Amino acid sequence: MQTKAIKEKIKSVGNIKKITKTMEMVSAAKMKKAIDQALTLRPFHTEAQHILEDLSLDSLVQHELLMHNGVDTELVVMIASNKGLCGSYNVNVYRKLLAAYSGENKKNLKLITVGKFSEKVAKKMHLETLASFNHAVLTARDARVITKLIVDNYKAKSIGTVRLLYTHFTSASTFTPTLIQLLPFSSEGKPDTRGEPRYEYEPDQNHVLETIIPMMIHNIIFGGILESYASEHSARMFAMKNATDNAGDLQKDLKLYFNRARQGAVTQEIAEITSGAMALTT
Repeated sequence: MQTKAIKEKIKSVGNIKKITKTMEMVSAAKMKKAIDQALTLRPFHTEAQHILEDLSLDSLVQHELLMHNGVDTELVVMIASNKGLCGSYNVNVYRKLLAAYSGENKKNLKLITVGKFSEKVAKKMHLETLASFNHAVLTARDARVITKLIVDNYKAKSIGTVRLLYTHFTSASTFTPTLIQLLPFSSEGKPDTRGEPRYEYEPDQNHVLETIIPMMIHNIIFGGILESYASEHSARMFAMKNATDNAGDLQKDLKLYFNRARQGAVTQEIAEITSGAMALTT
């Protein structure tokens, strides 16, 4: 390879390194903000799950959102990213969906997609999309819209079981795709047989549950969105860091090749000069 071509490659790799380093720093800033938001809301959506677990285990509680409506069609609220360059984040979400729904299991499956990658998955798997949310940042209002959509469709018996697929944030380097059931909310515990309600309701049980269950589901969905955002930015930061490190290693290798090529060219020139001088003296 000529020294000029190697020099151009070194410059090109250097430019790429600057871009990936900038993206790494931007992702790090976004990651910190997203983690703060996710950890702030986590106690609320965790407690929301606990409340729904208590309600589902209370044998004296009767409400249509806590009982299966008899419809086979399932709905998954799938949360992924709008953009790429985030390592295996999106692929892991896709694999989690495939593990739960493949072959015959996906015949009666519908999606609510959050993120453009989720839309691509729906098209790839030929699944019906009930709604799509792909703007840059989803807020609590968007989570409320999603909640109303699934509750209304569940009551109308357009859909049956509803699940949420999101990425649970554990640490900056650990995040796990998680699939949880929202409607009818079920718990792994044993039903309560004490014969006494766990909660007292004012003015009446149905009025309170009609308000509190959608509110708890909203908290869980919004918590899943924030957890997924934190995981996405963490994954992108590490992906860009690895890209920056790889660009640096490639730069070192190219400089080594450049020095060898230049040394070879100098040696060749010296040999040609020496040969010419010897030819003149003979």
